[in-house]
Amino acid sequence: MNEASKAILANTVKEWSKFAADRDKFLLVASEVADLARRCVQESLAYLKTQNIDAEADSWETMKIMKIPVRVDPVIEANFPNIKASVMMKCAGAARAIIINPNMTISAGGSPVPYETLKKGLPPAFEANAADFVRDAFLFIARTGGKEQAT
Repeated sequence: MNEASKAILANTVKEWSKFAADRDKFLLVASEVADLARRCVQESLAYLKTQNIDAEADSWETMKIMKIPVRVDPVIEANFPNIKASVMMKCAGAARAIIINPNMTISAGGSPVPYETLKKGLPPAFEANAADFVRDAFLFIARTGGKEQAT
């Protein structure tokens, strides 16, 4: 194999290695942001429960509103060379996304917050975003019984 061919392949391997490292980094960040969001959603559900609303908030795995599961999951869309990371909050017909931007800022309602700042303390807008999601899910379930409406 000549040097030009080796250089082409070495550059491809270098680009792939960077992509794989970035994908792993975004997955780690998305997982940590999902944990923070789960905690906020769990606190919102615990509050609803104190108000005599049928909500379960004992653990992240069993969170429910009126017996409908609440999901908060990291999502990575990695198609070389692009990576998109987010956290999806879903319950019945309610859904919200927390976006992890390429510059490692987190968009969850309000101004984007640097990831490092988010780890030090949750801004009010982040917690309000989770509360808005829980409200939307509760109202959707209350109106529809948790069933999707035909359009």
